[in-house]
Amino acid sequence: MEGVKYNEYEMRLQRGSKLFVYTDGVPEAENAAHEQFGTDRMLEALNRNTGRTHPKDDMEEVMRALQDFSEGTPQFDDITMMCLYYAGMEGKGDSMNKPRELELDAQVENIAAATDFVAGELEQMDCPLRALSQISVAIDEIFANIAMYAYPDKKGTLTVGVRPIMEPYGVEIIFRDQGVPFNPMSAKEPDTTLSAEEREIGGLGIFLVRKTMDKVEYEYRDGENVLHLFKFF
Repeated sequence: MEGVKYNEYEMRLQRGSKLFVYTDGVPEAENAAHEQFGTDRMLEALNRNTGRTHPKDDMEEVMRALQDFSEGTPQFDDITMMCLYYAGMEGKGDSMNKPRELELDAQVENIAAATDFVAGELEQMDCPLRALSQISVAIDEIFANIAMYAYPDKKGTLTVGVRPIMEPYGVEIIFRDQGVPFNPMSAKEPDTTLSAEEREIGGLGIFLVRKTMDKVEYEYRDGENVLHLFKFF
């Protein structure tokens, strides 16, 4: 329209995201008392049972809520909705669940490269600053542990992977190495009630990771140590 200023915006959709657009006839639908449906009721319907995947289910949920609210009251504007589901760029099937990975030599000087790689992925996910800081510390601790102890008699590599999680929203950080089998979950937790002089040396790094991450899992698979760190936003 001539004389009207329009603003352009960009946003990045993560795999599994939905985009819901609608005309003003949806929130402005009225009941017999001339009360409007409103955006709060619309959002409540959209966020009800977030396990839905098919966009049609979301629109039907909003439509049911609108019809229950209006109780058959004739409407004077169009009620139009469109919902898009972003399945991702990698196609269908298991490939959609593959993490983004970076392989590095298992050397302490490569910690910064691993941290920068993960931070770049997390920026696209709108990761909260507190979670980003905790994840960065966890990467430092785990990477250093692998670099110093996984390959005592040779040089080796490790792979850092990042996989977004949609429900609950968060991220999975995956460390893989082919070094000496070691389950950090079996390590004895340090007694933090003792003073620094009284405590045994070591163990605080893994302890910190287990306390700051929401879930930590380990498996030894196909000759590899695989450590999964989960952080929910």
